[in-house]
Amino acid sequence: MTILFVSIIAPVISGCVVAIFTFWLNNRNK
Repeated sequence: MTILFVSIIAPVISGCVVAIFTFWLNNRNK
């Protein structure tokens, strides 16, 4: 159960981190 939870949540969290990071970089470059 924990492995299933991690396998579903981990990609979601990493995807959010990448999205926020790219959003921050775009605002910072302006």
